Amino acid sequence: MANILIAVSGSISAYKIADVVSELGKAGHKVQCLLTRSATEFVSPLVLETLSGRKARFEQFGPDVPGTEHIDFARWADLMVFAPASANMLARLALGLADDLPSTVALATEAPLLIAPAMNTVMWEKPIVQQHLRTLVERGARIIEPASGLLACGEVGMGKLAPVASIVSAIEAAVVPPVQDLQDERILITAGPTTTPIDAVRYITNHSTGRMGAAMAEEALRRGAVVDYVLGVDKGVVRPVPPRGSESRLHVVEVRTAEEMAAAALERLPQATGVVATAAVMDYAVASPSASKLKRASAAIALDLVPSIDVLGSLKQAANGQWFLGFAAETDNVEEHGAGKLKGKGLDFLFANAVSKLGAAGQTGFAVNTNAGVLLSANGERHELGLGAKADIARQIWDRIA
Repeated sequence: MANILIAVSGSISAYKIADVVSELGKAGHKVQCLLTRSATEFVSPLVLETLSGRKARFEQFGPDVPGTEHIDFARWADLMVFAPASANMLARLALGLADDLPSTVALATEAPLLIAPAMNTVMWEKPIVQQHLRTLVERGARIIEPASGLLACGEVGMGKLAPVASIVSAIEAAVVPPVQDLQDERILITAGPTTTPIDAVRYITNHSTGRMGAAMAEEALRRGAVVDYVLGVDKGVVRPVPPRGSESRLHVVEVRTAEEMAAAALERLPQATGVVATAAVMDYAVASPSASKLKRASAAIALDLVPSIDVLGSLKQAANGQWFLGFAAETDNVEEHGAGKLKGKGLDFLFANAVSKLGAAGQTGFAVNTNAGVLLSANGERHELGLGAKADIARQIWDRIA
């Protein structure tokens, strides 16, 4: 069992952490709660103290505060969790500030950081907040993505603290070594969008950010696999962050077009034992892109679109004993179309999920942090996976196919 520090920021969702502490205690973990001053306005330290069996701390100075307490906490921890993490706390962590007990301990600890942000949608979407998140991820922190829904202010949008079950699951995944059931696997993963140029400066693409592919890669690395990751790059694309100690087992190749993705993936296919095709490949390409920039004109223009290369189909055709997991993002008849793709391409598994129709918003599919769907297999089995963080969905998929 692990020593877990839980740092609580000022947020209306702070009361939910009592349930997190309770669940971790039931699982046998040792939990120490640290609070910011503003957090004590939202959740009673006595509640967290009662549930954890340890005095909840929020003072940096005082007659009963040892001068090295922050160092003692930092060295005690196997994992430090910030939940909820306010925008203010994200900024402190990213900038390395140490002006309260949680941020001081964070600066002193060498334990992994797990961060569950919670804030209003407008704050969440601010570029500076997203920049701080990227900085923390680049330094090795893992983010438990917030959920979308009704916020405390009455608005609806992204920013709700992730469900208690998702937070507990992420903590367990971080402190309990996963079964190394992929140690003998070298997995080829395609991820992200592809693009097709219109002219020298313009192109067409889709809404994929590669989050699902990154989650699949990170979980495969945790389970011991070597991962060759062919990523279609565009603005806002998410790259996988390898778990500590697995960096040498991740090999990333960045491409842009479907043709480049197919070429890169086919080159690496012979070394692979399995293929995970999460990429959102453009089905059509501009037939004759202009080598120069097209000038604006008052008359309408037409683009001649032709079918692009079928990346997954090309890989399957060239396969030599590899197993295949495909992904299908659909707007209608999700399972029916997914089953058709599973059979039509001769795959072993396929995960089908819904994406929003034009002008609509949803919790699954592209450019969101959560997903849900049905995992189909060639032998007729089906498993419905309920709404959860994409990292949770990735774990469930690997649990069933590993």
